[in-house]
Amino acid sequence: MIPPSRAPDAPAAGPAAAERGVRAFWREVERCSSAPLGGRARAGAVAALEGWLEHGGARVVLLGPSGRGKSMLLGPWALELARTGRHEIAFVPVSRRFGTALEHTALNLLYARVAPFLRSPRRTGERPHGVEATRRDLVSMLEEGRPPGTRPLVVILDGIDEAVAWSADAAQRFLRDLGPGVRAVLSARSIEVLGGLREETEVVALPPIAVDEVAEAVGRRLGDPPASVSYDVARVSGGEPLLVEALLEALSRDPAAVAPPLASAHAGAPGVLDLCAGGASRPVLPWLAGAIAPIEEEELFAISTVSDGVWNELSGPIVAAGESGLALRHPAWAEAVEERLAPQQRAAVDRRFADHGKRAFASGTVSDYVCRNWRAHLERVGASLAERIELVSSAWLDVWRTRPDGSSGFIADVDATAACAASLLVDAAAGGDLLAALAARVRCLLVTSSVRTILGFEETRRVLAAQAAQEDEEEEEGAEGGEGSAGAHIEMPRVGEDILDAGRPIADAAERAGALIRLARELPDAERAVVLGWALEAASEEHAGGGALAAVAWALDGQARVTAAREAAARLARERTRESRLARVSVAALLPEDEACDLGREAFAEVPADARSDELPRLSEAAAQWSPGAVRGLWAWSQALPPSERHLVLARLASGLPAEEREAGASEALGLALSLLAGDALPPDACWSLCALAPHAPAGAASALVQACAAAAGLHLPVVKAVAARLCDLGRVEDALALVDTLPQPSDRIEARAALLAHLPAAVREAAWAQLSGDLRASDGARLLFERNAAAWTRALGADAVLDLSRDIGANWPALVAIAGASPDHAPAIARDLVERALEQPSDEDEALFALVPLAAWMTEPHARRLCQRLLNELGWKPRSDLLDDWTKDDLGHLAPLFARVAGPQGVAAVAREIVDVARWLP
Repeated sequence: MIPPSRAPDAPAAGPAAAERGVRAFWREVERCSSAPLGGRARAGAVAALEGWLEHGGARVVLLGPSGRGKSMLLGPWALELARTGRHEIAFVPVSRRFGTALEHTALNLLYARVAPFLRSPRRTGERPHGVEATRRDLVSMLEEGRPPGTRPLVVILDGIDEAVAWSADAAQRFLRDLGPGVRAVLSARSIEVLGGLREETEVVALPPIAVDEVAEAVGRRLGDPPASVSYDVARVSGGEPLLVEALLEALSRDPAAVAPPLASAHAGAPGVLDLCAGGASRPVLPWLAGAIAPIEEEELFAISTVSDGVWNELSGPIVAAGESGLALRHPAWAEAVEERLAPQQRAAVDRRFADHGKRAFASGTVSDYVCRNWRAHLERVGASLAERIELVSSAWLDVWRTRPDGSSGFIADVDATAACAASLLVDAAAGGDLLAALAARVRCLLVTSSVRTILGFEETRRVLAAQAAQEDEEEEEGAEGGEGSAGAHIEMPRVGEDILDAGRPIADAAERAGALIRLARELPDAERAVVLGWALEAASEEHAGGGALAAVAWALDGQARVTAAREAAARLARERTRESRLARVSVAALLPEDEACDLGREAFAEVPADARSDELPRLSEAAAQWSPGAVRGLWAWSQALPPSERHLVLARLASGLPAEEREAGASEALGLALSLLAGDALPPDACWSLCALAPHAPAGAASALVQACAAAAGLHLPVVKAVAARLCDLGRVEDALALVDTLPQPSDRIEARAALLAHLPAAVREAAWAQLSGDLRASDGARLLFERNAAAWTRALGADAVLDLSRDIGANWPALVAIAGASPDHAPAIARDLVERALEQPSDEDEALFALVPLAAWMTEPHARRLCQRLLNELGWKPRSDLLDDWTKDDLGHLAPLFARVAGPQGVAAVAREIVDVARWLP
């Protein structure tokens, strides 16, 4: 019997565990369909489902107690829908017996089944990895729905209340808002299981089998039994199909042993259990009830306290034995067994399963059952974070690595551990080791990010290979004069084809070094030296590039700084790019003067002719940070340049001259720039040189600067702003204000006065502020101008006046953060207000929260904890423009102030240690 799905065939090496379970489910459906029980009850429920399909809403749930036959109704119904061809069907059984009850397993199955019918947000051949990524994709796909004119899609999640380590509430995100042409059918024991999905979900109830139908079933199976047997079967079973079938199977096997006690048996599953699971098999039932997936016989006895010598029957009415191991035939039997166990007995069973996983992991003999289910057993017993962190280790990765669904299973375990760490990180009342919680949360983030990057590498490789094959095939077709071809086929993702191969060398060493440098800034001297040593080790890796080594050199001290700078310069010289030239000139500031001058001259000489007007100013700004002697050397070397280039260099170098030489140097550079006047206009390069020179121009050059403003043409505004600010610094306030008034556009005048305010003397500043704030309240671009100038205004006017304006114009968060940085007395109140507002936002806007990190030192500890967790969660799902572009490690460095506020220097050091440790076993 073919399942109602267009999921591709399983790999040739054999189907993954999930697909094997699905096939076993359909074999069970076929077996039960050959002699269905409860025809009238089933027919009524099917009619109700058909009515919903024609006239109902987006969702319906089939309700009935465990064992009522919901799966055996939905399976044939789904097959019939698929046969008629009016609907596309995506059917997923959520079943412990068949090994599909874990969340990542069920979601992988669902994704594979809906992917052929819906538009995926991913590229062809790419697939989501991990529970959260799969959920997000399913939300997007199911909300968008089916294209117009196509057959509707019916998504069937059978047995959603049988899920392990997740719940129907977890499915709300992708089942709540179904798009056009998408409907959903669920089955569960009670409506309460659906949680928030109860609203707008229609209900179809499946009734029990009628008494006369039970008698008919007894007659078909047992021939012509006494009437009392039919009566007792109906009474004890209560018309539940599972119980009827179990009693009939037991009676057909050994009527002499079962019929006599049947007359006095209690009604319901416990009574049937007594009749059908007596003798030697009874001691094993609690352990099978504790298993959450099929388990091998030998392993079950290794976990239990039962000797395997007592087992004399591998299957029967209660226990099923299949290719994947032993399991109870139905969750109803697990419920009946567990009802008989005292709480401490049930806890002992669960603990034995958890301890078995621990022993297997420690000994290196992890079975398939332990691999897939140990995490769920740890959750059942409420294991500590220290116990769960083993799921985020290189050894556990090796356990998953060779399995066909290795990435999804491993990431699911990591995500669950991350959720545990996150709850401890946020909730101080939960107790536990805050330092360990932060380290674990960061480790989970790093591991998940690295695994996704590795998988992205594999997917990119596969897609590119397919595209190359397509191009080759098209070339061959063209050479043969054929009609062309459809090209190479890039397969949809298949359940069981996400094997996690050995780690690929991902070029993340530079990001790792950058993060470690930022973290080191928050540490005392001794710890800082250790972390910078790790950063140097990362930056020294072959594929790190010279820029990373240069960044580390700036963070080091003494001879180590010089040595790292020399090596960085040598690497950068081999790269020969615009970025490498800028980095070489910057790192030259750490070298002796002669070496710096030689290195700078080489970098300047390398700049291509068509890039000199863009690069020379940037290189010169970097060279201005050299020692005065080195700056003088480059100044002298610049005499060989033509005036059209030399002014670009001198205008930026002037700021690097000693104070007593700066005005003279600025005058020389200013003369060069003004000499380029062509007619009545200065070229743009000369205008930007004027902007750079204005802060250093001598008083005697003020008139020349004012005259140059008139010739600035298209760059009138930036030149006027720079010159007016210098005039104010020289005490010529009236001339500065008059110059601003020459700007023709009102918006330009407002922007110029905004930049000028911090340069005005106190005597006129208040009146200027009153005029400017009035203009900003009426301006469309007020927020942008406010953000640019908030810190300078706060230092010039005080925070109160600036905050008053911020409330009137609705200033953005970065502007308020700038005010806090400029006024430490106001920072705690600003931090409290911003964080409270931020934490009320929905999580899909968490990227904006990064702006608040500079306020970490002024946050309360509860606020810092919650913000830290929200940002770590955001890093886990930060969009990547390219599959190989993983910035997670670098972003962690930017959170260093927050880590320090949450867990002190020890927390910062712990984060650094996790970055280093994870990189050693998972590139």
